[in-house]
Amino acid sequence: MPRGRSSRSARQQNSLPMLRTSERTTLKKCEWLWDRTYNDKLKPFTDAPALRFGSLVHRALAAWYVPGVKRGEHPATAFEAAYEADMAANEEIFGMRVGNGDVEEKWENARELGIAMMNNYVDEYGADDRYEVLATEMPFKVLVTHEVRDPDAVGGSRVVPWFYYTGVIDGLWRDRRDKKIWIPDHKTTSGIGDKNWSHLVLDDQAGAYWSYGVQFLRDAARLGPRQRLAGMLYNIMRKAMPDERPSQFVKGKRMYLNKDGSVSQKQPSPYFARKPIFRDEFDRNEVMRRAEIDYRRIELFRSGELPLTKNPGMFTCPMCAMRDACELHETGNDWLAFLSQTTQAWDPYSEHEVYEGR
Repeated sequence: MPRGRSSRSARQQNSLPMLRTSERTTLKKCEWLWDRTYNDKLKPFTDAPALRFGSLVHRALAAWYVPGVKRGEHPATAFEAAYEADMAANEEIFGMRVGNGDVEEKWENARELGIAMMNNYVDEYGADDRYEVLATEMPFKVLVTHEVRDPDAVGGSRVVPWFYYTGVIDGLWRDRRDKKIWIPDHKTTSGIGDKNWSHLVLDDQAGAYWSYGVQFLRDAARLGPRQRLAGMLYNIMRKAMPDERPSQFVKGKRMYLNKDGSVSQKQPSPYFARKPIFRDEFDRNEVMRRAEIDYRRIELFRSGELPLTKNPGMFTCPMCAMRDACELHETGNDWLAFLSQTTQAWDPYSEHEVYEGR
């Protein structure tokens, strides 16, 4: 290929748009919200507490799960440092609602909760040296192509670059017992139970890790052509202060004790769980197919070929960051002035935002 054509192709690829799972999720949640967030590029001055807390936990675990068998900085120490950095940036103390269904929910200071959770995590798993960490917090960016009509091409069509799918994989772990390789996905939640996680086999974020993330691992030679992954390993942590009673492990399960040292009949809801989800090649192809459909819809919205709408409802509106502006828009009031006072500009595809948004 002539040098000029190769250089032009490289420039075209570098200028391609990007797509990440959070944009797809926002689009499916509400097209009006997506338009404000990813086209107007606006977001609230501070992220929602749950998002901020989840980001801090990810930073803490990234410091703990350094490559190799030995662990790194204690996650409680790393969480505290990350919280202080968050406070310096946002100047806002925030809390988290905790509870497990058995007791009334209450609010806990995010700093104290995070430190307690990370200490409890290490008490539960120890050095966690069952797993060898092959990689941690690994950004990926994969070129996606598609076929376009071209009467001058053989067969009347040609394959051209379309967009980049981007994200960050929490890690890559090898089980030292059976040599199976997993992609871990750290999750913080208000409750642990099968009904809370029945969606994981179809989860878009995990699907992106399993499809584009795996493709990146192969392209980067982090996985051999014949090396296969076992699946996703969800590392789930309940947002709760630990039980202060003494405990001991009975048949591999932590049990809390009475004052006389006997096992108490009253045990708290689980604080942690690890749930494997097994995926295969068909899953990978189906995830990629859905992502391409989502991006095609984005193209149609941005070109004006497909009109935007809203998706009001009890599962979308209550926690929406743009709800007040949306209500003003709905009633014909000055929603633009409100947005100018309550939001800030952002680049959803800056390196920092992709990392924080995962």
